[in-house]
Amino acid sequence: MQLHARKLSICIAALMLSSLSLLSADANAAPVDEGDLVTLDGGLAQITLMGLLQVHAAPFVQDDALVDNGDPADQAGFRLRRARFGFTGVAYGMIDFELSAQATHAKGMDVLDAWVGYRGLTSLSFFAGARKVPYSRFALESASRTALADRAYAVRAMAPFRQLGITVEGDIGAGIANFAVGVYNGFARAGNFHEGYTENAALAGNRFTRLAYVARIEAAPMGPVGATLADLDGGSMRIGIGGGMYFDHGETVETLGIEADLVLKVSGFHLAAEFLYDDATPADEPTSTGTIPSAVTRMAVVSQLGYLIVPERLGATARIEWIDDNTELDNAGDQLIATIGMQYYFRRHHLKASLEFTHREELSGLSIDNDSLMLQAQFSL
Repeated sequence: MQLHARKLSICIAALMLSSLSLLSADANAAPVDEGDLVTLDGGLAQITLMGLLQVHAAPFVQDDALVDNGDPADQAGFRLRRARFGFTGVAYGMIDFELSAQATHAKGMDVLDAWVGYRGLTSLSFFAGARKVPYSRFALESASRTALADRAYAVRAMAPFRQLGITVEGDIGAGIANFAVGVYNGFARAGNFHEGYTENAALAGNRFTRLAYVARIEAAPMGPVGATLADLDGGSMRIGIGGGMYFDHGETVETLGIEADLVLKVSGFHLAAEFLYDDATPADEPTSTGTIPSAVTRMAVVSQLGYLIVPERLGATARIEWIDDNTELDNAGDQLIATIGMQYYFRRHHLKASLEFTHREELSGLSIDNDSLMLQAQFSL
């Protein structure tokens, strides 16, 4: 633990020194994108420094709350939710790349994103490496730019996030619609439903899974809805619809997942909804005894409503989720989860704070005392 802490301290110190160095770069460098704070233009390549720090303070947590069940805390206190850093960039005007790492409880530091992409063709781009799979709209939204402090419980439990593989992305009708298809190392679920899928950079290769196949399509007929749900800039009405699917051809379990989503944004208001479904079936000849005994079907619906009370400054957001972790059983996994919160944007998503309360209601079985009140402070590059 001391060694991991020392390594993390060295990395943070290097990050701060790099920031100071880049901030003092040539004033005639290329303009910095609105979403970037620190960008270095090297002529043939432009590199943007990335960093994210999220700290939770939980003044009220009921006795049965557990981080392993998706709750923000086990008990009242503080939590370092995310600490990550890295860089992204463009080379030769057509090569995109990203490399980032994140502090973790188990290993100290883990590779997060590590990929390279080529977009030299008019309407097609190619990516290889560890990155988010194109499936869930809520999952694809950056953790630094969510309206509420974290993504929905259902999304974290049911959507695969980062995996190693190759992706092809393209657009239709000059950006009115876009699509993505990919092949990745297979997905591995944790034993606990709310712990979701394991993110794996596969430094040792594809050792225990087969392959997973993912596809997603989106349409925005009234103009781009943006990469974030909160409508910080306001503007006229924009509507986005999307859908995704995956097939995980696992050695012990085969899973089919289906997703559909809708987002509407206008004048600082946003409404977003997502439906998640998956069906997991034991393989005919499983390679281990740790497989599920029979087919399991899971479903969830997430809806979120938000409004910027003071443009670019003060927002209010509410989210409600319905989760059924096994449609064949009536148990404590059948839940309604409601989260309400206020957000204050000191410097858009770069520096913001949020205060929110979450209530979880078990629809069947034993009722659990797992409500929480949480304050999050965030700084991001």
